[in-house]
Amino acid sequence: MDLVSHGLMGTMMAGLGLKKKFGFVSIVTMVIANIAPDLDVVTGLKGAKTFYKYHREVTHSLLGAVILWILISVGVYLFTPLDNLLAVAAMVGAGLAAHLLMDSLTPWGLPLFYPFSSKKYGFDLIWFFDPVMISSMVGGVYLAYHHPQHEVMFYIGSFAVIVAYLLLRVIQKRRACRLAETELTPRYKGSEVYVLPSAISPFLWDVIYKARSQYLYVSVDTRKDEVLGSREFTSSPYHRCVKSACQSDLVDVFLRRARFPFYNVIREDGCYTVEWSDVQLLNLGGVHGVTVKIDENGRVAGQKLQVKKPVRRKKRKIEDYLQEEAS
Repeated sequence: MDLVSHGLMGTMMAGLGLKKKFGFVSIVTMVIANIAPDLDVVTGLKGAKTFYKYHREVTHSLLGAVILWILISVGVYLFTPLDNLLAVAAMVGAGLAAHLLMDSLTPWGLPLFYPFSSKKYGFDLIWFFDPVMISSMVGGVYLAYHHPQHEVMFYIGSFAVIVAYLLLRVIQKRRACRLAETELTPRYKGSEVYVLPSAISPFLWDVIYKARSQYLYVSVDTRKDEVLGSREFTSSPYHRCVKSACQSDLVDVFLRRARFPFYNVIREDGCYTVEWSDVQLLNLGGVHGVTVKIDENGRVAGQKLQVKKPVRRKKRKIEDYLQEEAS
């Protein structure tokens, strides 16, 4: 989730009685605690490469949360009128927990046990910027500001809307999985399945079946109960240049972030081009992979991020794509 969402969440949490008991400083404390893990976004000032390398790493782990919890609690206790350390620690802890919970709803996941494990955990329920979630929080804060005598009621109502919406997303996710099963081929029977939210619409879902280095991608619309399109992704036959491409620092960062990576090897004039992509990102705009040039001696001669516009979704079957690629 973005900084605005976390700031709104902190304001709402403080409005559930903390503001009346501890004053305006409780709002500041909750907002700071809610947005603190995202301070690593400053790495984006050095470019996309640095951002993808460090964002959602140590500050989004349990160890990082404990460190932030101690630092923020001590800072608030020493430099604000709040003199109840237990109350401060409880507020900061609740704010940090809310941030991690909100981020766990998105597709990127959280490295909870970093630096001991890089495995990420998440629920894959909403995209990073969800209009329903944002609208619910903005509406609650707006109404509470203009009607302070009923602010607790408005905040409870906003939280109720969010919980109901997330339950609806769970139901939609299961429906998307059932719809995608109609596109399954024998190769992917019994394979791992991932159901991911789309950035385009709350009703669109991307279902990805993974069988080793092969993926079946299915896009479904739960509102219309139909499959919009499907496509199969398979890495090119392994070549030594793939190992050389992994020496690229961009590829190293990409592979640590990509959930469904695959590569394509292209030979031209004795040199090779290895294109790394992520199935999950192909239908989105922005960075979706890395291109690496390998010279005749097997050394990295060039590297760049792959950036493109979103792909227009059409209702097409996997056979259409395979026929198109074969031609």
